[in-house]
Amino acid sequence: MGAPAAWMLAAALAASGTARSAAAQSAQGTFFQSDSVLAVTLRTDLRTLLRDRDTANAEWRAATLTYAGPDSAVTIPLRVRTRGLYRLTNCEFPPIRLRFGQSEVRGTLWDDLRRPKLVTHCENRDEYEQNLLQEYAIYRVFRLFTPLGFGARLLRVTYEDSAGRARPVTRYGIVTEDPERLAERLGGTLLDSAGIRIFRLQQSNAVLLSVFQYFIANTDWAIAFLHNITLVRMADGLYGVPFDFDWTGVIDARYARPNPVTRLSSVRVRLYRGLCLPQDRFEPVLARFEALRDTIAAVYRAVPGLEPRVVERTLRYYDEFYRSIADRTRFFRREIEPNCGV
Repeated sequence: MGAPAAWMLAAALAASGTARSAAAQSAQGTFFQSDSVLAVTLRTDLRTLLRDRDTANAEWRAATLTYAGPDSAVTIPLRVRTRGLYRLTNCEFPPIRLRFGQSEVRGTLWDDLRRPKLVTHCENRDEYEQNLLQEYAIYRVFRLFTPLGFGARLLRVTYEDSAGRARPVTRYGIVTEDPERLAERLGGTLLDSAGIRIFRLQQSNAVLLSVFQYFIANTDWAIAFLHNITLVRMADGLYGVPFDFDWTGVIDARYARPNPVTRLSSVRVRLYRGLCLPQDRFEPVLARFEALRDTIAAVYRAVPGLEPRVVERTLRYYDEFYRSIADRTRFFRREIEPNCGV
């Protein structure tokens, strides 16, 4: 299956679930509906920006974003600041928050965005760029299952230093949907409340979320602490939406470690940490994973710049998951039952 066909099939599968799914897809802004790589130049006082490592006091710094319009280059003024936790402290190139003014982006490609995240490459090395491309694939894969996931678009970013003190750097980056725009697209509202337990989520969402985190070997999430989870209140219940996948076992980034409470030896070891339910409640989600197996593989093979050896290593890791769920009863007794709620 070629790359365009893979994305078309993925979109069709995601849109076929429910009436709300179709409505949510059509309501999404055009920026995240495209899977083409957008080449941009981000120009700012780069050296000063990269020195901003204090989350509480990082300044918004003037910048411009330039990309190819229909007839000529388009340049948009914006402000940028560093963000993040681990990567802010430990990465040479920390993640960035973009802030657009409504009047500046009106009528442009960026019209639906206000304060999106820009996921960066951590270190200026190919290894870390491959990590980023894998994270982009995970965002895409989650959206195969449900429109209740963050939009993500791949950029080819050239970072230019407006002060002329640093050489330009060109790497892939990911722009992810604002949480406020996500909630608006879904017709819901954000819930910024800590202490909520997973059993309070809409049940099918909780099961999908739990199995998906197991699938990618992610222990770096917690609903109660709103850690790498956004909560959206919908008419029929509360939904959890995951983000930030760089500490997953499937990526296996050099700096990634398992959640200390799990006492795992490696991020590559899967551990189910989700909802406790009877075995039959997992069947629709596990069947969905099996139905999407080839499409998930096609997503990875369609990611620009992702090396074939990385793709094949990733798919072999996913094969372990599929082998383990082939015997549903054994999988439930060995993986779900002993560990649920951890």
